[in-house]
Amino acid sequence: MRDDYRLLMVPTHPGVQYHFCRVGLPIHFLGHWDQFHYWRPQPPNVTNVLPAFDEAQLDWGPDDYARLLDDPAVGFPERYDLAWLMFNWQFKLFRERRELPKLYRVSKVAELEAAEWEELLGRDDFTVVSFYPNTVQWVKETFGVDVPYVPLGLDPALYPVATGEDGTILSIIHSYRERGWHYAAYVEATEGLPTLHIDHLDPAQEVYEYEDLRAAIRRARLYLHDGEQEYTITLIEAMMSGLPLVSFRLPGIERYVEHGVNGFVGDDARSIREYCRMLLSDDELAASMGAASRAKAEREFHEERWRRQWREIIDAYLRRYSPSPQRSSIDP
Repeated sequence: MRDDYRLLMVPTHPGVQYHFCRVGLPIHFLGHWDQFHYWRPQPPNVTNVLPAFDEAQLDWGPDDYARLLDDPAVGFPERYDLAWLMFNWQFKLFRERRELPKLYRVSKVAELEAAEWEELLGRDDFTVVSFYPNTVQWVKETFGVDVPYVPLGLDPALYPVATGEDGTILSIIHSYRERGWHYAAYVEATEGLPTLHIDHLDPAQEVYEYEDLRAAIRRARLYLHDGEQEYTITLIEAMMSGLPLVSFRLPGIERYVEHGVNGFVGDDARSIREYCRMLLSDDELAASMGAASRAKAEREFHEERWRRQWREIIDAYLRRYSPSPQRSSIDP
C-alpha cells in the first residue's frame, strides 16, 4: 500500500478535515490552515497552497476556489493524485474537472438532488464514502449502491480520562440556536444546573482554542449531545475522554449512547434533566458509565482502524482508476 499519494483538500468542516488529515498522507490544503486554527491544529503532513491567511478568505465562495484551481501556481491537477471533497458545492466545483479522481465524503444526503446523486454514483472519476451508517443505508435503499462506511477514529493518547472536576454538563454544538433539533428543550432541561455550552460561531462567546476545548471535555462531569446527525466529532471525543453521555433521541444515536450502559437517551426536557441530575449527583454511576464510554470508544473509534481504512480505500480506488493522472514532480 502506497503512503505517498498526494491529496488536494478543499476546505470543509474543520474538525472533519483535521481528523481526515491524520491519515498521514501528504495533503495540500486549498487555502491556508490558519483560517481554522482555533478548531484544530494543522497536522505536520499538511501543506498550505496559499502562502498566508487573509481575512478575505473567510468570505470565499465556489468561484474563488475555481479561480484558485485555475491558477498555474497551484498546478491542478498535475501535482495531485486525488481531490478530497465533502460539501455539495465542492461536488459542483469539480463536476466538470474530470482530469483528477475525486473522493466525495458524504455528510448529509439532502445536500444533493436525486439526479446529482445518480451522476455522482455513476462516474468513474468519483468514489463515495460516508461516516454515517444511516447515510450508507439510505444510499443503498435509494440507489442500490454500497458505499464504504468509515466511522471516526481518535488517538486515545490525546484524550486523557476526564476528571470531572468542574462538575459541568458540557455540550459543544455550533449555531445551536439556529440549527439544533432540541435547543428549546436543552435550555429547559439544563436550567439551574451547572452547564457549559461551547459554540465556535457565537461572536458573543470567548474563542475556545483546541487545547481549551480538550480541557473543557477533560474537566466536565458529563456530555449532553444533540445535533443534526446521529453523532458529531465532539460526541466521540467526549466518549474517548471517558465521559458519561446523555442524548436527545436522534436517528441512530443508540449506536453511540447505549441507554443504561454508557449513558442515557431521553425523549423530552424532563427526562434529559433527570438523567443529568442523576449523573451529577451519583459519583459511582458517573464513573461506571464513563468507563463504559471510554472502552466503547477504544473498541469502535480508534484512530489506528480509521487510518487503515482510509488508506485502503484510497489505495484501492487509485489503483483501479483509469486513466491515471501524471503527477508533476514539482511541489506546489
